[in-house]
Amino acid sequence: MKTSLVIPAFNEEQAIGLVIKEYIPYVDEIIVVDDGSSDRTYEIASRISDAKVSVFRHNTNQGKVGALMTGVTKTSGDIIIFTDADCTYPARYIPAFVEKLNLGADLVLGSRIEKSENIPFFNRIGNTIFSALATYISGRDIIDGQTGMRAFKRSMFNSLQVQAKGLEFETKMTVRAAKLGYIVVEIPIEYRERVGVSKLHPIRDGYRMFRALMSIAWHETSPLAKMISLPGVLIFFVGTFFGLYSLYERISHYHLVHEYYPLISVFLILFGVQLTSIGLIIDYLTKKLDRIEEKMRVL
Repeated sequence: MKTSLVIPAFNEEQAIGLVIKEYIPYVDEIIVVDDGSSDRTYEIASRISDAKVSVFRHNTNQGKVGALMTGVTKTSGDIIIFTDADCTYPARYIPAFVEKLNLGADLVLGSRIEKSENIPFFNRIGNTIFSALATYISGRDIIDGQTGMRAFKRSMFNSLQVQAKGLEFETKMTVRAAKLGYIVVEIPIEYRERVGVSKLHPIRDGYRMFRALMSIAWHETSPLAKMISLPGVLIFFVGTFFGLYSLYERISHYHLVHEYYPLISVFLILFGVQLTSIGLIIDYLTKKLDRIEEKMRVL
């Protein structure tokens, strides 16, 4: 199957040439989308004389998601690969990505496990938290749902219809694919030190990721699972309230006025988590069976 690489780039003049030249031997087509850069990104990319490389430009900055969407519309491959324009993701993993897709995977993620210390400290903390939330919501183990290096089949991407504006796109795409029953596979990859200045805003982008996860948890969950999970969420928050009130009593009065509140808190929190988990598991199994049935009809 033909492979198409999409590289969104915004003010990446230091790295874009290196990235394109590194990936040329590994793919059939490279689509570079300059997202309204104010530096020489477009000029440097356009100077690379290779039949595989096509460079497009946005007159104004539309964000990473806008650049990715433009890139996808310009591709002609059966397999589409995303990577960043900052030299952080090595090209040598592309054959392994393609092999996993040929073996039946729908979405392959490059999990930044090797040399993860190159990820800024606060970003590593955020990745761990959001990957844990993604695992809980999707019902399958996700190590690095935020990775920018991923490969997928065009048919799957067209059916996902991921709606996002910023860096929450990767997280939302990963969880949505898992929730809908697609086969998501992760490959450990090296994460190199970034070339150039990062555009990530931890607070703003972290909030968007959390909001995106909550949106998927609600909108992509079946009615039956919601009937089970929603009471669990409410019970969890009631238990949290009892716990916080006990903490308030301990701080303000130096002893517990209601000694049984901590026990109630623990019981309600555990029960709420278990009830919510049962609902999410039911939803995951239902979507998985639907996807298997769909593939069997195609065969």
